[in-house]
Amino acid sequence: MRLIALSLAVAAALAACSESPAPAGPEPTRTPAAPSMAAAPPAEEVSPPPAPGDDCGAAGRRDWVGRARADLPEAPAGANWRVYETGQPVTQDLRPDRLNIEIDPDSQTVVRLSCG
Repeated sequence: MRLIALSLAVAAALAACSESPAPAGPEPTRTPAAPSMAAAPPAEEVSPPPAPGDDCGAAGRRDWVGRARADLPEAPAGANWRVYETGQPVTQDLRPDRLNIEIDPDSQTVVRLSCG
């Protein structure tokens, strides 16, 4: 008799743990909550993300792209320039004031200018 009672208790416990099927029918629609005006900071406190800098002056030298390597001027005193050929290994240290001048190894012309 105990075995039957124990079996029924276990069956009832397992039935209570199982998932019941969802009722058929359309899902209720949910209305999105209106945004709280108190949660948003005032417009004057929100600052845009910083624009990429041009500390090295690459934007002012865009006319160098396509120019022959031999025609490039000497770096001014105190300027930090790196001239390298495409595919040549370079260090990955970020130096915003350094002008990177990338040269096409075949044509020996400037293909890209960037800061870093």
